Amino acid sequence: MRKLSKAKKKKNATIVGLQWGDEGKGKIVDYIADDFEAVARFNGGSNAGHTIVIGGERHIFHLLPSGAPKGKELLIGSGVAVDPVVLSEELALLEGRGTHADLRVDGRCTLVTPFEKVMDVAIEEMRGARPLGTTRRGVGPAYAMRALRLAPRAIDVFSNNFDFNSARTFHRFLREPPPSLRDWLRLSRKVLKEKLGDVASRIAELNEDGKAVIFEGSQGTLLDVFYGTYPYVTGAPTIANYAAAGLGVSTNTDVLGVLKCYTTRVGAGPFPTEIRGRLGEKIREVGSEYGATTGRPRRVGWLDLVALKYAARLNGVKEIAVSTVDVLEHAKELKVCIAYRLDGREIDDFYEALPFIEDVKPVYRELKPLFHAEMTDGHLPSAVESFIGLLEDQLKARVTLVSYGEERSRTIER
Repeated sequence: MRKLSKAKKKKNATIVGLQWGDEGKGKIVDYIADDFEAVARFNGGSNAGHTIVIGGERHIFHLLPSGAPKGKELLIGSGVAVDPVVLSEELALLEGRGTHADLRVDGRCTLVTPFEKVMDVAIEEMRGARPLGTTRRGVGPAYAMRALRLAPRAIDVFSNNFDFNSARTFHRFLREPPPSLRDWLRLSRKVLKEKLGDVASRIAELNEDGKAVIFEGSQGTLLDVFYGTYPYVTGAPTIANYAAAGLGVSTNTDVLGVLKCYTTRVGAGPFPTEIRGRLGEKIREVGSEYGATTGRPRRVGWLDLVALKYAARLNGVKEIAVSTVDVLEHAKELKVCIAYRLDGREIDDFYEALPFIEDVKPVYRELKPLFHAEMTDGHLPSAVESFIGLLEDQLKARVTLVSYGEERSRTIER
Protein backbone atom coordinates (compact mmCIF):
# COMPACT_ATOMS: atom_id res chain seq x y z
CA MET A 1 0.00 0.00 0.00
CA ARG A 2 1.50 3.32 -1.05
CA LYS A 3 1.93 6.08 1.46
CA LEU A 4 -1.58 7.45 1.58
CA SER A 5 -2.33 10.80 0.00
CA LYS A 6 -3.95 13.52 2.10
CA ALA A 7 -7.28 12.76 0.45
CA LYS A 8 -7.16 9.18 1.73
CA LYS A 9 -5.76 9.66 5.20
CA LYS A 10 -9.18 9.50 6.84
CA LYS A 11 -9.93 5.97 5.66
CA ASN A 12 -9.25 2.96 7.84
CA ALA A 13 -7.32 0.02 6.41
CA THR A 14 -7.60 -3.70 7.12
CA ILE A 15 -4.47 -5.90 6.93
CA VAL A 16 -4.95 -9.66 6.54
CA GLY A 17 -2.83 -12.67 5.68
CA LEU A 18 -3.73 -14.61 2.52
CA GLN A 19 -2.08 -17.92 3.38
CA TRP A 20 -1.66 -20.02 6.56
CA GLY A 21 -0.22 -17.15 8.58
CA ASP A 22 3.38 -15.95 8.98
CA GLU A 23 3.11 -13.82 5.84
CA GLY A 24 4.86 -10.78 7.31
CA LYS A 25 1.80 -8.79 8.43
CA GLY A 26 3.61 -7.22 11.38
CA LYS A 27 6.29 -5.67 9.19
CA ILE A 28 3.71 -4.29 6.75
CA VAL A 29 1.59 -2.80 9.54
CA ASP A 30 4.69 -1.17 11.01
CA TYR A 31 5.74 0.19 7.61
CA ILE A 32 2.44 1.90 6.77
CA ALA A 33 1.62 3.00 10.34
CA ASP A 34 2.95 6.55 9.82
CA ASP A 35 -0.28 7.44 8.01
CA PHE A 36 -2.51 6.22 10.86
CA GLU A 37 -3.32 7.32 14.38
CA ALA A 38 -3.87 3.89 15.89
CA VAL A 39 -3.52 0.17 15.24
CA ALA A 40 -6.26 -2.22 16.41
CA ARG A 41 -6.04 -6.01 16.68
CA PHE A 42 -9.38 -7.63 15.85
CA ASN A 43 -8.94 -11.40 16.17
CA GLY A 44 -6.86 -14.27 17.51
CA GLY A 45 -4.80 -14.30 20.66
CA SER A 46 -1.30 -15.02 21.87
CA ASN A 47 -1.02 -17.84 19.32
CA ALA A 48 -0.08 -15.10 16.85
CA GLY A 49 3.47 -13.83 16.44
CA HIS A 50 4.03 -10.62 14.48
CA THR A 51 7.71 -9.78 13.95
CA ILE A 52 9.25 -6.38 13.21
CA VAL A 53 13.02 -5.96 12.74
CA ILE A 54 14.51 -2.51 13.33
CA GLY A 55 18.27 -2.03 13.21
CA GLY A 56 18.82 -5.73 13.68
CA GLU A 57 16.63 -5.88 16.80
CA ARG A 58 13.61 -8.20 16.62
CA HIS A 59 10.30 -7.11 18.13
CA ILE A 60 7.80 -9.97 18.43
CA PHE A 61 4.22 -9.19 19.40
CA HIS A 62 1.72 -11.90 20.32
CA LEU A 63 -1.07 -9.64 21.56
CA LEU A 64 0.01 -6.03 21.25
CA PRO A 65 -0.72 -4.44 17.86
CA SER A 66 2.27 -3.88 15.58
CA GLY A 67 2.04 -0.10 15.87
CA ALA A 68 3.92 -0.23 19.17
CA PRO A 69 7.46 0.54 17.83
CA LYS A 70 6.17 3.77 16.24
CA GLY A 71 4.36 4.87 19.38
CA LYS A 72 0.89 4.55 17.89
CA GLU A 73 -2.22 4.25 20.00
CA LEU A 74 -2.83 0.54 20.51
CA LEU A 75 -6.29 -1.00 20.62
CA ILE A 76 -7.27 -4.60 21.32
CA GLY A 77 -10.83 -5.31 20.16
CA SER A 78 -13.44 -7.55 21.69
CA GLY A 79 -12.78 -10.23 19.06
CA VAL A 80 -9.37 -10.99 20.59
CA ALA A 81 -8.81 -13.71 23.20
CA VAL A 82 -6.53 -11.96 25.69
CA ASP A 83 -4.08 -13.84 27.89
CA PRO A 84 -3.29 -11.39 30.73
CA VAL A 85 -0.05 -13.22 31.51
CA VAL A 86 1.30 -12.77 27.96
CA LEU A 87 0.02 -9.20 27.83
CA SER A 88 1.87 -8.40 31.06
CA GLU A 89 5.09 -9.86 29.64
CA GLU A 90 4.84 -7.86 26.41
CA LEU A 91 4.15 -4.60 28.23
CA ALA A 92 7.16 -5.24 30.47
CA LEU A 93 9.37 -5.85 27.41
CA LEU A 94 8.25 -2.57 25.88
CA GLU A 95 8.92 -0.70 29.12
CA GLY A 96 12.38 -2.29 29.21
CA ARG A 97 13.06 -0.76 25.79
CA GLY A 98 11.96 2.64 27.02
CA THR A 99 8.55 2.59 25.31
CA HIS A 100 5.30 3.19 27.13
CA ALA A 101 2.31 1.57 25.43
CA ASP A 102 -0.73 3.77 24.89
CA LEU A 103 -3.04 0.77 25.18
CA ARG A 104 -6.77 0.27 25.43
CA VAL A 105 -8.25 -3.24 25.81
CA ASP A 106 -11.93 -3.69 25.12
CA GLY A 107 -13.64 -4.80 28.30
CA ARG A 108 -15.69 -7.33 26.33
CA CYS A 109 -12.62 -9.35 25.28
CA THR A 110 -12.62 -13.03 26.17
CA LEU A 111 -9.88 -13.86 28.68
CA VAL A 112 -7.69 -16.95 28.45
CA THR A 113 -7.52 -18.50 31.92
CA PRO A 114 -5.42 -21.41 33.20
CA PHE A 115 -8.49 -23.61 32.55
CA GLU A 116 -8.24 -23.16 28.79
CA LYS A 117 -4.50 -23.85 28.67
CA VAL A 118 -4.96 -27.20 30.44
CA MET A 119 -7.92 -27.92 28.17
CA ASP A 120 -5.87 -27.19 25.03
CA VAL A 121 -3.24 -29.76 26.00
CA ALA A 122 -5.85 -32.35 27.01
CA ILE A 123 -7.81 -32.03 23.74
CA GLU A 124 -4.65 -32.32 21.63
CA GLU A 125 -3.71 -35.50 23.51
CA MET A 126 -7.23 -36.88 23.01
CA ARG A 127 -6.71 -36.63 19.25
CA GLY A 128 -4.08 -39.36 19.46
CA ALA A 129 -2.23 -39.92 16.19
CA ARG A 130 -3.86 -36.93 14.46
CA PRO A 131 -3.26 -33.83 16.59
CA LEU A 132 -3.97 -30.44 15.04
CA GLY A 133 -0.62 -29.01 16.12
CA THR A 134 -2.05 -26.11 18.13
CA THR A 135 0.23 -23.75 20.04
CA ARG A 136 -1.36 -25.05 23.26
CA ARG A 137 -1.86 -21.48 24.47
CA GLY A 138 -5.55 -21.98 25.21
CA VAL A 139 -6.87 -19.64 22.52
CA GLY A 140 -9.19 -22.08 20.73
CA PRO A 141 -10.68 -23.40 23.99
CA ALA A 142 -11.18 -19.80 25.18
CA TYR A 143 -13.36 -19.06 22.14
CA ALA A 144 -15.24 -22.33 22.73
CA MET A 145 -15.77 -21.50 26.39
CA ARG A 146 -17.04 -18.04 25.41
CA ALA A 147 -19.63 -19.68 23.18
CA LEU A 148 -20.64 -21.84 26.15
CA ARG A 149 -20.78 -18.70 28.33
CA LEU A 150 -18.13 -20.18 30.63
CA ALA A 151 -15.18 -17.86 29.85
CA PRO A 152 -14.86 -14.49 31.61
CA ARG A 153 -14.68 -11.18 29.80
CA ALA A 154 -12.00 -8.69 30.77
CA ILE A 155 -14.53 -6.62 32.75
CA ASP A 156 -15.58 -9.70 34.75
CA VAL A 157 -12.36 -9.85 36.77
CA PHE A 158 -13.35 -6.55 38.41
CA SER A 159 -16.76 -7.70 39.66
CA ASN A 160 -18.12 -10.55 41.71
CA ASN A 161 -20.87 -11.40 39.24
CA PHE A 162 -19.10 -13.93 37.03
CA ASP A 163 -19.59 -17.59 37.98
CA PHE A 164 -16.15 -19.21 37.86
CA ASN A 165 -17.54 -22.30 39.63
CA SER A 166 -19.41 -23.35 36.48
CA ALA A 167 -16.14 -23.30 34.57
CA ARG A 168 -14.50 -25.39 37.31
CA THR A 169 -17.32 -27.93 37.13
CA PHE A 170 -17.02 -28.14 33.35
CA HIS A 171 -13.26 -28.56 33.64
CA ARG A 172 -13.71 -31.71 35.75
CA PHE A 173 -15.05 -33.48 32.64
CA LEU A 174 -11.42 -33.54 31.50
CA ARG A 175 -10.63 -35.67 34.56
CA GLU A 176 -8.03 -33.13 35.53
CA PRO A 177 -8.05 -31.16 38.79
CA PRO A 178 -9.00 -27.56 37.91
CA PRO A 179 -6.05 -25.19 38.37
CA SER A 180 -6.20 -22.40 40.92
CA LEU A 181 -7.20 -18.97 39.61
CA ARG A 182 -6.05 -16.95 42.62
CA ASP A 183 -2.69 -15.78 41.23
CA TRP A 184 -4.14 -15.43 37.73
CA LEU A 185 -6.92 -13.15 38.97
CA ARG A 186 -4.46 -11.00 40.89
CA LEU A 187 -2.20 -10.54 37.84
CA SER A 188 -5.16 -9.99 35.50
CA ARG A 189 -6.52 -7.17 37.63
CA LYS A 190 -3.10 -5.59 37.83
CA VAL A 191 -2.35 -5.63 34.09
CA LEU A 192 -5.86 -4.67 32.97
CA LYS A 193 -6.49 -1.95 35.54
CA GLU A 194 -6.97 1.43 33.86
CA LYS A 195 -6.53 -0.14 30.41
CA LEU A 196 -10.09 -1.30 29.80
CA GLY A 197 -12.42 0.69 27.62
CA ASP A 198 -14.84 0.68 24.71
CA VAL A 199 -12.63 0.15 21.65
CA ALA A 200 -15.53 0.48 19.22
CA SER A 201 -16.36 3.90 20.65
CA ARG A 202 -12.70 4.96 20.55
CA ILE A 203 -12.36 4.07 16.85
CA ALA A 204 -15.52 6.04 16.12
CA GLU A 205 -14.07 9.04 17.98
CA LEU A 206 -10.81 8.87 16.04
CA ASN A 207 -12.65 8.64 12.73
CA GLU A 208 -14.91 11.57 13.62
CA ASP A 209 -11.75 13.59 14.29
CA GLY A 210 -10.47 12.74 10.81
CA LYS A 211 -7.94 10.14 12.04
CA ALA A 212 -7.54 6.68 10.53
CA VAL A 213 -6.96 3.29 12.16
CA ILE A 214 -5.28 0.10 10.91
CA PHE A 215 -7.32 -3.03 11.62
CA GLU A 216 -4.65 -5.70 12.12
CA GLY A 217 -5.58 -9.34 11.59
CA SER A 218 -3.68 -12.32 12.91
CA GLN A 219 -3.04 -15.77 11.39
CA GLY A 220 -4.14 -16.15 7.75
CA THR A 221 -7.23 -16.73 5.63
CA LEU A 222 -6.59 -20.46 5.19
CA LEU A 223 -6.70 -20.82 8.99
CA ASP A 224 -10.15 -19.24 9.27
CA VAL A 225 -12.43 -21.43 11.42
CA PHE A 226 -15.18 -21.27 8.77
CA TYR A 227 -13.35 -20.77 5.46
CA GLY A 228 -10.01 -22.46 6.08
CA THR A 229 -8.73 -26.05 5.84
CA TYR A 230 -10.96 -27.23 8.70
CA PRO A 231 -10.32 -28.83 11.19
CA TYR A 232 -6.68 -27.73 10.80
CA VAL A 233 -7.53 -24.10 11.51
CA THR A 234 -7.40 -21.57 14.32
CA GLY A 235 -10.26 -20.98 16.75
CA ALA A 236 -11.66 -17.77 15.26
CA PRO A 237 -12.41 -16.05 11.95
CA THR A 238 -9.40 -14.49 10.21
CA ILE A 239 -10.89 -12.81 7.14
CA ALA A 240 -11.23 -9.05 6.72
CA ASN A 241 -14.98 -8.88 7.33
CA TYR A 242 -14.46 -10.14 10.88
CA ALA A 243 -12.88 -6.79 11.73
CA ALA A 244 -16.44 -5.44 11.96
CA ALA A 245 -17.42 -7.95 14.64
CA GLY A 246 -14.03 -8.03 16.34
CA LEU A 247 -13.88 -4.25 16.73
CA GLY A 248 -17.51 -3.16 16.56
CA VAL A 249 -17.00 -0.98 13.48
CA SER A 250 -18.01 -0.61 9.84
CA THR A 251 -16.04 -2.67 7.33
CA ASN A 252 -15.80 0.18 4.82
CA THR A 253 -12.01 0.00 4.59
CA ASP A 254 -9.25 -0.61 2.10
CA VAL A 255 -8.10 -4.22 2.40
CA LEU A 256 -4.41 -4.99 1.98
CA GLY A 257 -3.60 -8.69 1.66
CA VAL A 258 -0.14 -9.91 2.65
CA LEU A 259 1.49 -12.97 1.11
CA LYS A 260 4.86 -14.63 0.91
CA CYS A 261 6.27 -15.40 -2.52
CA TYR A 262 6.28 -19.01 -1.38
CA THR A 263 4.03 -20.73 1.17
CA THR A 264 4.53 -21.85 4.76
CA ARG A 265 2.42 -23.48 7.41
CA VAL A 266 3.04 -24.50 11.02
CA GLY A 267 1.63 -27.69 12.48
CA ALA A 268 -0.45 -30.41 10.88
CA GLY A 269 -2.90 -30.09 8.01
CA PRO A 270 -3.10 -30.32 4.21
CA PHE A 271 -0.42 -28.54 2.20
CA PRO A 272 -0.67 -29.38 -1.53
CA THR A 273 2.49 -27.53 -2.62
CA GLU A 274 4.77 -28.62 0.22
CA ILE A 275 8.44 -28.95 -0.76
CA ARG A 276 10.24 -31.84 0.85
CA GLY A 277 13.93 -32.66 0.89
CA ARG A 278 16.99 -30.44 0.55
CA LEU A 279 15.33 -27.54 -1.27
CA GLY A 280 12.63 -27.22 1.38
CA GLU A 281 15.26 -27.31 4.11
CA LYS A 282 17.32 -24.63 2.34
CA ILE A 283 14.35 -22.26 2.01
CA ARG A 284 13.50 -22.84 5.66
CA GLU A 285 17.03 -22.00 6.76
CA VAL A 286 17.49 -18.97 4.48
CA GLY A 287 14.07 -17.60 5.40
CA SER A 288 14.45 -18.39 9.13
CA GLU A 289 11.15 -20.21 8.90
CA TYR A 290 10.59 -21.00 12.54
CA GLY A 291 7.44 -20.02 14.38
CA ALA A 292 7.60 -16.70 16.26
CA THR A 293 5.29 -18.12 18.93
CA THR A 294 6.45 -21.73 19.36
CA GLY A 295 9.81 -21.85 17.58
CA ARG A 296 8.62 -24.87 15.61
CA PRO A 297 10.05 -25.30 12.10
CA ARG A 298 7.57 -24.18 9.46
CA ARG A 299 6.75 -26.42 6.54
CA VAL A 300 7.54 -24.70 3.24
CA GLY A 301 6.12 -25.00 -0.27
CA TRP A 302 5.65 -23.28 -3.61
CA LEU A 303 3.16 -20.47 -4.08
CA ASP A 304 -0.41 -21.78 -4.43
CA LEU A 305 -2.42 -19.55 -6.78
CA VAL A 306 -5.57 -21.66 -6.39
CA ALA A 307 -5.64 -20.96 -2.66
CA LEU A 308 -4.57 -17.34 -3.11
CA LYS A 309 -7.36 -16.53 -5.57
CA TYR A 310 -9.84 -17.94 -3.05
CA ALA A 311 -8.31 -15.88 -0.21
CA ALA A 312 -8.16 -12.66 -2.23
CA ARG A 313 -11.83 -12.98 -3.18
CA LEU A 314 -12.98 -13.75 0.36
CA ASN A 315 -11.22 -10.66 1.68
CA GLY A 316 -12.10 -8.28 -1.15
CA VAL A 317 -8.40 -7.53 -1.60
CA LYS A 318 -7.51 -4.66 -3.94
CA GLU A 319 -3.88 -4.22 -2.90
CA ILE A 320 -1.20 -6.76 -2.04
CA ALA A 321 2.07 -6.72 -0.14
CA VAL A 322 4.55 -9.44 -1.15
CA SER A 323 7.15 -10.51 1.38
CA THR A 324 10.32 -12.67 1.54
CA VAL A 325 11.29 -12.05 -2.10
CA ASP A 326 14.94 -12.10 -1.02
CA VAL A 327 14.64 -15.71 0.17
CA LEU A 328 14.00 -17.04 -3.34
CA GLU A 329 17.20 -15.36 -4.56
CA HIS A 330 18.84 -18.51 -3.22
CA ALA A 331 16.68 -20.99 -5.18
CA LYS A 332 17.66 -22.06 -8.69
CA GLU A 333 14.09 -22.94 -9.60
CA LEU A 334 10.69 -21.31 -9.19
CA LYS A 335 7.25 -22.86 -9.51
CA VAL A 336 3.70 -21.74 -8.83
CA CYS A 337 0.67 -23.97 -8.50
CA ILE A 338 -2.03 -23.02 -11.03
CA ALA A 339 -4.46 -25.93 -10.47
CA TYR A 340 -4.96 -29.19 -8.58
CA ARG A 341 -5.23 -32.66 -10.08
CA LEU A 342 -7.75 -35.06 -8.60
CA ASP A 343 -8.95 -38.36 -10.06
CA GLY A 344 -7.60 -37.50 -13.50
CA ARG A 345 -9.14 -34.03 -13.75
CA GLU A 346 -7.86 -30.53 -13.03
CA ILE A 347 -9.52 -28.24 -10.47
CA ASP A 348 -8.75 -24.52 -10.19
CA ASP A 349 -11.46 -23.70 -7.63
CA PHE A 350 -10.31 -24.01 -4.01
CA TYR A 351 -13.84 -24.48 -2.66
CA GLU A 352 -14.43 -27.38 -5.05
CA ALA A 353 -11.17 -28.97 -3.94
CA LEU A 354 -11.71 -28.34 -0.22
CA PRO A 355 -13.37 -31.69 0.68
CA PHE A 356 -10.48 -33.51 -0.99
CA ILE A 357 -7.68 -31.07 -0.19
CA GLU A 358 -5.53 -33.76 1.45
CA ASP A 359 -5.63 -35.84 -1.74
CA VAL A 360 -5.06 -33.28 -4.51
CA LYS A 361 -1.79 -32.99 -6.43
CA PRO A 362 -0.48 -29.61 -7.60
CA VAL A 363 -0.27 -28.65 -11.26
CA TYR A 364 2.75 -26.35 -11.60
CA ARG A 365 3.86 -23.62 -13.97
CA GLU A 366 7.61 -23.12 -14.04
CA LEU A 367 8.81 -19.51 -13.99
CA LYS A 368 12.12 -17.78 -14.44
CA PRO A 369 13.99 -18.25 -11.13
CA LEU A 370 14.74 -15.29 -8.88
CA PHE A 371 18.24 -16.71 -8.31
CA HIS A 372 20.59 -13.77 -7.59
CA ALA A 373 17.79 -11.35 -8.56
CA GLU A 374 18.97 -8.75 -6.07
CA MET A 375 17.40 -5.35 -5.50
CA THR A 376 19.64 -2.49 -6.71
CA ASP A 377 19.21 1.17 -5.77
CA GLY A 378 15.67 0.50 -4.61
CA HIS A 379 14.63 -1.02 -7.96
CA LEU A 380 13.27 -4.51 -8.49
CA PRO A 381 14.98 -6.79 -11.04
CA SER A 382 13.04 -7.80 -14.13
CA ALA A 383 12.50 -11.39 -12.93
CA VAL A 384 10.76 -10.09 -9.80
CA GLU A 385 8.64 -7.64 -11.81
CA SER A 386 7.58 -10.51 -14.06
CA PHE A 387 6.64 -12.61 -11.03
CA ILE A 388 4.64 -9.71 -9.61
CA GLY A 389 2.87 -9.24 -12.94
CA LEU A 390 1.66 -12.83 -12.77
CA LEU A 391 0.33 -12.27 -9.24
CA GLU A 392 -1.54 -9.14 -10.27
CA ASP A 393 -3.08 -10.88 -13.25
CA GLN A 394 -4.19 -13.93 -11.27
CA LEU A 395 -5.38 -12.17 -8.11
CA LYS A 396 -6.93 -9.12 -9.81
CA ALA A 397 -5.21 -6.78 -7.37
CA ARG A 398 -2.23 -4.40 -7.42
CA VAL A 399 1.02 -5.27 -5.70
CA THR A 400 1.86 -2.00 -3.96
CA LEU A 401 4.51 -3.12 -1.45
CA VAL A 402 7.40 -5.55 -1.84
CA SER A 403 9.39 -6.68 1.18
CA TYR A 404 12.99 -7.57 0.34
CA GLY A 405 14.16 -8.67 3.78
CA GLU A 406 13.19 -8.53 7.43
CA GLU A 407 14.39 -5.00 8.11
CA ARG A 408 11.77 -2.25 8.08
CA SER A 409 13.91 -0.31 5.57
CA ARG A 410 13.98 -3.19 3.08
CA THR A 411 10.56 -2.34 1.64
CA ILE A 412 9.76 -0.98 -1.81
CA GLU A 413 6.63 0.93 -2.81
CA ARG A 414 5.26 0.36 -6.30
